[in-house]
Amino acid sequence: MQLKGKMNIKFDDTDAEGFKELVEAVVDNLIKTFNPDEISVVRIKNWFDHKWLNYSGKRITKYNTDTYPSIPFVLEPYWNEEITIPPFNPNRVLSELRYSKQGITNSGFEEALHKFQMSTENKNNLISRRTNNGLCIWVSSNSEMNRQGSLMVYQIKNSEIQTWYASIEEKGDWKVTKAKGIDKNQIELISSESK
Repeated sequence: MQLKGKMNIKFDDTDAEGFKELVEAVVDNLIKTFNPDEISVVRIKNWFDHKWLNYSGKRITKYNTDTYPSIPFVLEPYWNEEITIPPFNPNRVLSELRYSKQGITNSGFEEALHKFQMSTENKNNLISRRTNNGLCIWVSSNSEMNRQGSLMVYQIKNSEIQTWYASIEEKGDWKVTKAKGIDKNQIELISSESK
């Protein structure tokens, strides 16, 4: 993977120019500074919020009540201790591009990140099993109409995983308005370094 110039993210006419430029600048800078062996870029239908960061899915929990009829079990959202692939429904995945450096072969990385499965099965879908040195990036669509978009990044290096989320909105210019797992000023700095 010798990327020269801008990385080709599969944007479409639902994406605002300012959103595309900011996301491309951030991703290009991450590739230059992080130097991953593998990169996955997933385009998700519509905007998604920060709750998807490190979200693992739903789990079955015992639920005892003193009322009749008793509800023995409920599905509750959970965040696994080990980072999993966020359980986006595959129906929301518009595209997934995967890049690997020349000479790197990793059959686990070649599989699509999002597959149809029970939400309770996602606890075993660990991101660390996919790549040992990679970037996994999720980008929302429909920013032209929504006037906002989402960017979520998982950086994997050996056993260390760093994750962060940014909400990007049009406020005159397109800018990071909320961030989780990273300071929003740091994202602005990353994007400006690529310009």
